[in-house]
Amino acid sequence: MRTVLVINAHPDDEVFATGAATAVLSDAGWHVVLRVATQGVGDAADKLQASCDLLGIDEWDWLSTKDRWVDDGGRSGPQTLASADPSEVAAAVQTAISEVSPQLVLTVGRDGLTGHPDHIAISQAVQQQPIHALGARLRAQDVQAGYQLLHQLLPGEQVGSGLVTGCTDDLQEITGAPETRRRQALDQYYNGLGTTDIAELVTTYGRRGDSLLLRAVFDASGWHTDRFEVLSSSGSGVPSFP
Repeated sequence: MRTVLVINAHPDDEVFATGAATAVLSDAGWHVVLRVATQGVGDAADKLQASCDLLGIDEWDWLSTKDRWVDDGGRSGPQTLASADPSEVAAAVQTAISEVSPQLVLTVGRDGLTGHPDHIAISQAVQQQPIHALGARLRAQDVQAGYQLLHQLLPGEQVGSGLVTGCTDDLQEITGAPETRRRQALDQYYNGLGTTDIAELVTTYGRRGDSLLLRAVFDASGWHTDRFEVLSSSGSGVPSFP
C-alpha cells in the first residue's frame, strides 16, 4: 500500500490546503497519515479527528509533542514555528518521515498558501528532506475571483490578511474529490463555514480573515481540486497518483 504523509502547522490546514487531495488519494487506496505541529487556537483535537474522518485521513498525531509549538495567530511570537530554530523544525519533519516511510509528502507551498509565517516554516522544513514533496498553492486567478465574489457581498469591507496572492506558475493537480466531504470537514472547525451559502454566511460569520477568503476562493474555483508545486524530490522518480 502506498503511503502519503501530510505535514501541517495547524489543525484546519488539512482542509484548506490538501482536503481534496487526501480524499482523492484515500479513495484510490493510499494510506493517508497526518502530522500537525500545533494545537491551533485552543485545543482542536476533537475537531481535527472529525475532519480527518471526512477527508480520508487514516491516522494523525502531533509532529513533535502536543505543546512544543503554539499558534499565536501569525504574530510570530515566542514558541511559534516561525520563531523556532529551523533546524529543530526540520529535525521533527525528518523524524516523521523516517517513522512513516511515505512515498509522497504533502504540505503547503513556498508561500505558505496564505503567507502565514508558521506555514512557511513548515514548508521550508519539508523542502530540506530528500523525498518527493508537493506544496499546495493557489492560482492567482482563483484568488482574484474569490476577492471579486466577496466584494459583491461585502462592498467596502476588507477581507483577508492581504498575504494571499496565489501564483501564475504551472501547478500539478490532484482532482476529483467529493465537494460535500471537504465542505463538511470545514464545518467541524467553524460552524457553517463550509456548507452555508456564502451570501448568508457573510451575515452570520463575524470573521473577515483568510478563512473567509479561502471559502470564497473555493466557491469561485471549485472544491474538488488541489494544486501543488514540487518542493523537493528523492531522485527516484515521481510517484504516480492517484
